[in-house]
Amino acid sequence: MGGNYTNVEMSLNDLNDEETAKRTSAIVYLSVVMAFGIPGNLLVIIVYFGSHGRREGTHWMYIRALAVTDLLVCLVAIPFELFQQTHQLTFYSAAGCSIVRSVSVHLSLTSSLLLIPMSGNRLRRVCQPLKSQLTMNQGYITIAIVVGIALLFCWPEGALSGISLEKLDNNLTGYDCSFSDRFRGTNYTTIYSTVLLTVYISSMLALVIMYSIVGRKVLERTKFQQSFRRKYSVSPSSAATETTASENLTTDTMDEKSECEDEKNAIDINKNSGINKNYNNKQHKAKRKTVSEKKPSKKITRIAFVISFCFILSYLPYVAVKLNASVIKGRFVRTPLTKAIFPILARTFMINNIVNPVIYGFLDPTFLQNCKMTIKQIICMKSQN
Repeated sequence: MGGNYTNVEMSLNDLNDEETAKRTSAIVYLSVVMAFGIPGNLLVIIVYFGSHGRREGTHWMYIRALAVTDLLVCLVAIPFELFQQTHQLTFYSAAGCSIVRSVSVHLSLTSSLLLIPMSGNRLRRVCQPLKSQLTMNQGYITIAIVVGIALLFCWPEGALSGISLEKLDNNLTGYDCSFSDRFRGTNYTTIYSTVLLTVYISSMLALVIMYSIVGRKVLERTKFQQSFRRKYSVSPSSAATETTASENLTTDTMDEKSECEDEKNAIDINKNSGINKNYNNKQHKAKRKTVSEKKPSKKITRIAFVISFCFILSYLPYVAVKLNASVIKGRFVRTPLTKAIFPILARTFMINNIVNPVIYGFLDPTFLQNCKMTIKQIICMKSQN
């Protein structure tokens, strides 16, 4: 009995090794994502949580929440995916499969859904700057709500997941971590997969709608800026004043609290349509210095937009694969090529969990400087040891 069991195990392991070899591309992809994601998100956490790079405001609070969630994806979800790819036929722990799959779905949903309140916050600040804005406490509440919604949608994953038995040659049985065989022949797994897909598609559509509105508002303000300059460009001194006012109207500030004040000042100037042309040069220099110290910037909105845009791009292949699988259902033909490509396409959404540090590096010079400083400190500490 013992000898026969050993032979069967070896044969099953051989088949599993062959299956793993077919998924080498997916394993390499997941390894690269994890290798970039862990240090990248750690840097974001160190910089944006640290005293030097910490920014106050609801936007940066969402950025920190995203960094923590993305790091957990790289530490929990991706290693599990790697283990699953190398144990396609030898995954024996039903409890482990159920728990980690539900945790992975929860982290993925949380990371995705956090973009909704973050983008909504940007939408309100750009389109309704004079109205009351989201406070820090309200921001924390929205994050808690997002975590709760993710829990609501992830628990069925744990309930439905388990070991799926696969009949193989030589009377062998493979053990795969997937939807449990207990639900084979039912519609539960199909319904749940459809619900998850709907959540992701709805999130993508919501982001597209919100940033379309933001984009239209920015274009309107740009036209107003141009007409404002043409209308009041009487002298160099007045042009300087109008430029300052129009810049305040069209862009966000680094300090989110000053956005409403800048907007209000510009609107007041437009209503009065009177420009004081008797300012002397000293007054101009002092005013422009004050403006430059809290220079208006589209950086916050631009960062939020690029993060959301990358989210949509990273999830498009995943959505396409899921829709394709639901359409053709059992008629899908497995080939070595599809086994190499489809596992990657079904996991391109994980790029969403590693791309944010790159975005901050390009769009936030302060973040890049703090990263360099942090890396130098780490190197110095290691050299001293």
